[in-house]
Amino acid sequence: MVSRLNGSSRSRSVRPPSEVESRRLPKPEARVAPPPRDTFEPARAVRTNGPDAPNDTSRVRPTKPEVVSRPTDNFNARPPGQDIDTIVLHHTADGDDKSSLETLTGQSDNLLGQAYLWAKEQIKGEVSAHYTIGKDGTIYQHVDDEMRAWHAGVGSLRGDGADVNDRSIGIEIVNEGDGQDAYTEAQYRALEQLVPYLASEHGVPLENVVGHKETNPNKVDPSPNFDFDRILDATRRVL
Repeated sequence: MVSRLNGSSRSRSVRPPSEVESRRLPKPEARVAPPPRDTFEPARAVRTNGPDAPNDTSRVRPTKPEVVSRPTDNFNARPPGQDIDTIVLHHTADGDDKSSLETLTGQSDNLLGQAYLWAKEQIKGEVSAHYTIGKDGTIYQHVDDEMRAWHAGVGSLRGDGADVNDRSIGIEIVNEGDGQDAYTEAQYRALEQLVPYLASEHGVPLENVVGHKETNPNKVDPSPNFDFDRILDATRRVL
């Protein structure tokens, strides 16, 4: 290569370094790119309960489970200003969903069934409940929560004298009630959803989730083979 020196008219050729000279020249220092900056930051743990939680979210409010509407005319209004503070569980004393629902709604899809219901009502009176749990776990709703169903009859809770139907929500579980007919796993799972929801929604204390026999000493429901503790445990977790 030929280059011209600044300020001089003379030119000279610049020879490239010989192979020996090239070996003497220091090799350029290899540059290693710095490792990428570690930008990972672990996710911050946010407490959902305890004293330093941002809000009181220690209890997750349950949502209402899916229900099938099977309305009845057997209900009336609660007394003005009446709070719902009790949930009463019953067995239907009938192991069949269809006939249990007919009894609790006062409705049948055939004339023979209607005649039977009429005769039954003459003896026992008209009855209803807010909900029925079928053998397969289906939750049937008959009466709106805010209305008064006719499920508990005469009785009181711990002798306080208040009418149980006025203050409570009634849940019927399809079962013979003889202590031999097993409550199904599907029924327990349905109750584990429904009862905690109702208790949370209406502010029912755990001690007021009771069986019919606790409001009337002449009743035995739900029968002795019903695992009541399982439902109470599920409810305790949301209160």
